Amino acid sequence: MGISETIIAAIIGALATMGTAIFQLIRNRAPSESRPKRNRTRSVLATIALMIGCIVGGYAWSAWRAMSARDEMKAAMRAELEEFEARRSQQLAAAQANSKAGSSAIAARNGESGIAESLAHLPPCHISSTDEVGPVTCSDSVAHQIALCAAVPAASHTTMVRVQARVPKSEAGWEERDAGATTLGSLHMGLAANEYPVDPQLRSVCLDVSNWSVEDTLAVRLIVEYSFASAPTTELTAAAPAI
Repeated sequence: MGISETIIAAIIGALATMGTAIFQLIRNRAPSESRPKRNRTRSVLATIALMIGCIVGGYAWSAWRAMSARDEMKAAMRAELEEFEARRSQQLAAAQANSKAGSSAIAARNGESGIAESLAHLPPCHISSTDEVGPVTCSDSVAHQIALCAAVPAASHTTMVRVQARVPKSEAGWEERDAGATTLGSLHMGLAANEYPVDPQLRSVCLDVSNWSVEDTLAVRLIVEYSFASAPTTELTAAAPAI
């Protein structure tokens, strides 16, 4: 079994104490002729007892310190494990809640309506070099353009497509484009959205957007409102009697 550094340090201290006690005893002892033999024996026994006491006491104290440090380490590890499990449980609960929320937004029925959203961050327009004099402007060839899409139920029909934009981490609120507009500040977008089938249950509603700002990143949010057609109702009429 290995000996910890704490125990070794305690043993070294005990040996130093023993050496000091022996040195002082030898230095201050009286001549043999002036003291009885019984007193000399008692002095030697007392010195030996002091040595044994130093060794035992130092070892016991170091062992107690080692046990205390081990218990503190176990307690700290147990607290970290409990904190990790708590965070993991919270993340799992949040993921399940988001999954349920997402599925409930898609699972609309006849006569009902819903909203699907999508969010993206567009970097500023990067212009490597320019020979123009005056403000630097972006163009369609260098602007960062993406197709921002939101998934809606395949059986629904789109009622409205809204676009909002803002500068991330700013105090300004979301700005929304006017109906039929193709620009919203430095955000350029297509006039109409495109729809593509994803699977038998979903289809995607996409809109081309690009950031023409040369300084700011833009957060763009696509909001698609959809609804389901109401089930047709049939009226019962009495049939005319045959003649």
